[in-house]
Amino acid sequence: MVSIEGLWTAEIFGLHGWENAGVLVLTDGHALGGGRHHYSIGTYSGDRGKFHMSLDITYHGPPRTLFGSSDKELSIDVEGQVEREEILGSVSRGGNPSHSLSFRMTKRGNMP
Repeated sequence: MVSIEGLWTAEIFGLHGWENAGVLVLTDGHALGGGRHHYSIGTYSGDRGKFHMSLDITYHGPPRTLFGSSDKELSIDVEGQVEREEILGSVSRGGNPSHSLSFRMTKRGNMP
């Protein structure tokens, strides 16, 4: 079983295929990350191959249009399955799982 702790890249499936959504460091139940125009802070858990993460995202540059709006701050939930060094699943705006997008994370490194 692959350890969830480590450095991951995140992608969301959009109009033009898989789009970079930044990097995440997962350690001790905490998720920290960001990209060119945002940073993310949240929590994660994983058990028996299942993965859950809740993130608060703050844009410090032009916000992405996700879930039909371009808010400067938003909360998201990720539900997925850990498969080798990938987490495959869906991302939805906090509290609204009926509108979700495909999401994947790829492990890039272990914690020191």
